[in-house]
Amino acid sequence: MHICKFFIIFAPNFVYNKKIFAMKRFFSCMAVALLSISMMAGEHDLLWDYTDAPPEGNPDRGLYYGGFVNDAPGVKNGLKGIKLNSSGWCCFKKAPVAGVLKLTFGPRSGLNRASLQVHTWSGDTAKEETRIGVTCEIRKLGTQCIPLTAEQNNIFITRLLNMEAVLQRIEFVEGETYVPVPCDADKGEEEAYVQEVNIDTLSENARFFLRALADANQTGHKTIYLPNGIYDLGALTLTAIEADGIRIIGESMEGTIIRNKPDYRLESISKTATLRIADDVEGTVLQNLTIENALDYYANNNGRAVCLWDQGTKTICKHVRLLSHQDTYYSNKEGGLKYFEDCEIHGTVDFICGDGNVYFNRCLLYCERRGQGSAGADYITASNAAETDKGYVFESCTIKSECPIVSLGRSWNNYPKCVFLRTTIDFSAGDFSLTDGKNNQRWTLPGMRVMPVCFGEYKTMDVKGKVISPKKHEVVFHFRGQERPMNTILTAKEAKIYTMEYVLGPWAEEVKGESER
Repeated sequence: MHICKFFIIFAPNFVYNKKIFAMKRFFSCMAVALLSISMMAGEHDLLWDYTDAPPEGNPDRGLYYGGFVNDAPGVKNGLKGIKLNSSGWCCFKKAPVAGVLKLTFGPRSGLNRASLQVHTWSGDTAKEETRIGVTCEIRKLGTQCIPLTAEQNNIFITRLLNMEAVLQRIEFVEGETYVPVPCDADKGEEEAYVQEVNIDTLSENARFFLRALADANQTGHKTIYLPNGIYDLGALTLTAIEADGIRIIGESMEGTIIRNKPDYRLESISKTATLRIADDVEGTVLQNLTIENALDYYANNNGRAVCLWDQGTKTICKHVRLLSHQDTYYSNKEGGLKYFEDCEIHGTVDFICGDGNVYFNRCLLYCERRGQGSAGADYITASNAAETDKGYVFESCTIKSECPIVSLGRSWNNYPKCVFLRTTIDFSAGDFSLTDGKNNQRWTLPGMRVMPVCFGEYKTMDVKGKVISPKKHEVVFHFRGQERPMNTILTAKEAKIYTMEYVLGPWAEEVKGESER
């Protein structure tokens, strides 16, 4: 049993400036009282919870706060908690033990966008202290964790950004192993997206994987072996591979499943990814596993839900199955090198999208059905290749479809390039056509933002090996009044260019060595 002392601080206005807390109106508007409260450290010490009923007075179980939410109370709009704005704050004193501080945020009817900073403080005077940590930007209900050492006993929480947030629950768990919740800023409008899951609620499998990945991210060049099982990350998104040379090897493609399920209203190419290979990370290997983004696509008949967001280079995927619908695989590194072998990629719209130099060898491209009432086609690729990128090259791949119309791809942005060589059309999942006689004629003719530089195919065949692609296929791509005629059937001489060495450069030799392992 630890005896913890707590401070009651009435109406001070703390501001953070150059790591110094300046106390406005200082002692003229502050009174300090000490209370002795017995708490059992080492268990889930729930310091404060306002999800059911408001606390009676201040303090509440050792927590002291200003800026209580009372502008629109009630269960309906969820405005319960501590309002953290320019004058909102809370503080408490814990026992001298290490553990994890868990902060759970709730919604507001207006703007709910802020980042919290956690500091220590000393007694009743302002003192320069080291900032312990900062949460990601808070936009939706979620829990974030900040590790505390045994020496960090006086805890002060206040706002960092200029908007408001509602803090609904605070707890401290002694001895808890901290697993970083990835929330790296995406450049631009998606900056600092908060995760919507408390990792402590995840299964043991998921916790094992997250801990192993956090450990591997510290040094890189480690292998994580995952036995068959479901590694369910819940609503957690953007779980990041952040160091070079990390290998994640499952027991089998069908049996080892890494899964997340974001809210479908969150749909986004840069918010929902199950796994993300961070910018400039090199040498990631994924093998013998499934990555599934289980966002409910059909709830809204659309929804970008990325399985693998690859911002790295020299990435190898072998016997990997990617299960989603829109934007399933997102290659997002100009000049990046990626290799897929004997993989499955499922989706509906632009389910292989992005830039870089990507070589797909003997992969199954599975077109899922569109939403109810949708007569739209499935689009396999959406190329966004840079001028110097080779784009997407598919060698000896197979296409199956539950959607009646399939487009090999459409141009997204920049200099779109995509080539299919010796592709097998397999009707075992359902009959489908590569043309609707209008906008989709093997490829989608209208560009999203540009026209393609090169869209081509060579010797497309049926399951018996009979070539079924036409000898010529002259179409006119167009975008905003501009047109670009193109014969999308390659000659043998043209097709010969698109080798693994052409796409991947000298790294192709390393890839061949990896394929023999």
